[in-house]
Amino acid sequence: MNGERVWIDKQTPSAQKALIAVAIEVHTAGAAAGLDRRVIELVNVRVSQLNGCVYCLGVHHRSALAAGATEQELAVLPAWRRGGPFSSFDRAVLALAELTATLPDEATMDREYARAREHLTDDQVSVVVWAATVIGAFNRVSIMSGHPLPARKEKKTMTEPIAENKVAENKVADNPGKHRYEVFHGGALAGFAEYVERDDVTDFIHTEIDDAFGGKGLGKVLAQQALEDVVARGRVIEAHCPFIRAYLDKHPEFDAHVLGKGIQR
Repeated sequence: MNGERVWIDKQTPSAQKALIAVAIEVHTAGAAAGLDRRVIELVNVRVSQLNGCVYCLGVHHRSALAAGATEQELAVLPAWRRGGPFSSFDRAVLALAELTATLPDEATMDREYARAREHLTDDQVSVVVWAATVIGAFNRVSIMSGHPLPARKEKKTMTEPIAENKVAENKVADNPGKHRYEVFHGGALAGFAEYVERDDVTDFIHTEIDDAFGGKGLGKVLAQQALEDVVARGRVIEAHCPFIRAYLDKHPEFDAHVLGKGIQR
């Protein structure tokens, strides 16, 4: 009997793309409702903890730190009800996210929901429920597929001397199978920029550089070459990713190809 897991995100990529598109809509709605990326990432981490998703915890721990969450917040997140550096607003969000993930009895549901409503607007309630629902779906995709913990290059504890003639080469390549552009430094994967393609639009949704390669300007290298490739292929640029959006704001040479700037629809 074959016990090898089917990676359902690769087996049915159209469904995975649709799920990513929902995630983008939720993030956009969150920003409009006053929910910053840090809060959304706390939801992502907490729900992934409840579901025990190794892959999603590996991804969203780093994303949460990049969004402004602290190591202390993430360390004590499972015990947020007992204390920790969380505001009343944070606690309302986390309580609602847990309700969505665990679906307890009706009495508990009504009590916790009412407390959350004391701190959250209707729009915020809606986004938090959607955010917890979406990350729960991603958890199930990864768990059922058997996705492993994302590989990560650890920082060295000692500085290693570099020969004068040893020059690290940066390379950016599109990986359409994973829907992302990848940047390599000295032959090692250093980061990536994920995207979703809809019709003639390439929408960047998340960019991440491994901490071990920080300070080398690889984010800018990745952004520039990825955007240049999109333009060269005659596609339209959209940026829900904060990093790519900030890069575009500083580089008006791309404006003619950016949805909402040079392109209006």
